[in-house]
Amino acid sequence: MTSEVLSEGVALVEFSQAHEQNPFSRARMRELTRLLTDLDADDRVRCVVLYGGPGRSFGAGGDFHEVSEFSGGDEVDDWIDDITDLYGTVAGITKPVIAAIDGYAIGVGLQIALCCDLRIGSYVSKLVMPEFRVGIACNFGGYLLEAAVGRSVMQQMLYTCAEWSAGRALTDGLLQEVTDPEELLDTALAHARRIASYTAAAVQSTRARVNGPFVEGLRRVRDEGKRSHRTAFSAGEAQQRMRRIIGKA
Repeated sequence: MTSEVLSEGVALVEFSQAHEQNPFSRARMRELTRLLTDLDADDRVRCVVLYGGPGRSFGAGGDFHEVSEFSGGDEVDDWIDDITDLYGTVAGITKPVIAAIDGYAIGVGLQIALCCDLRIGSYVSKLVMPEFRVGIACNFGGYLLEAAVGRSVMQQMLYTCAEWSAGRALTDGLLQEVTDPEELLDTALAHARRIASYTAAAVQSTRARVNGPFVEGLRRVRDEGKRSHRTAFSAGEAQQRMRRIIGKA
């Protein structure tokens, strides 16, 4: 994961690593939390863009190699704490955050995007909330979807576990703009530069006001998420499903 402060007050954070689908392990979630906290404290930065990297997915969910080893104990609580801290940081820092989404935004990846102020997708982007199909609870996904796009879309995504195309995501408000993959990053950066040109005090104080209740809601979901995920992982089915997906079963 890399970050760079560009000209005109924009910081670019790139998720890319060896795996082109960009899964999020606990270590990577903590890294992004620290990185965003540092950028928030940097007076040069007025807007942040999150990007999966050229030709890479924004984020294909949690790291199943790691999560499939959970047994339903304290490790679940620690994982949920990392998730809550990350989402609360994305939504809670004073600087606006834009998600530039190419490829897949699945589970944790989509939830990170839903914490952002703007979501710009490429025509080939695909958005999925597949938790029920995998065998785990979807407390955060349900909360974030309902807050961002409403109850009906939330219900459809959770209970069908279907894949939303870029066009459908645009219609449903999951994305605010769709562009060619080759133009995705430039489009997101253009939005970021425009936001960065506004009066910083006005933007940052407003973001704190409009996102405050949203962040408080995330903190309330933390305890619900711990209970639900402990129950799901204790049943053992989720781990089996994940191992099949990654070819370990």
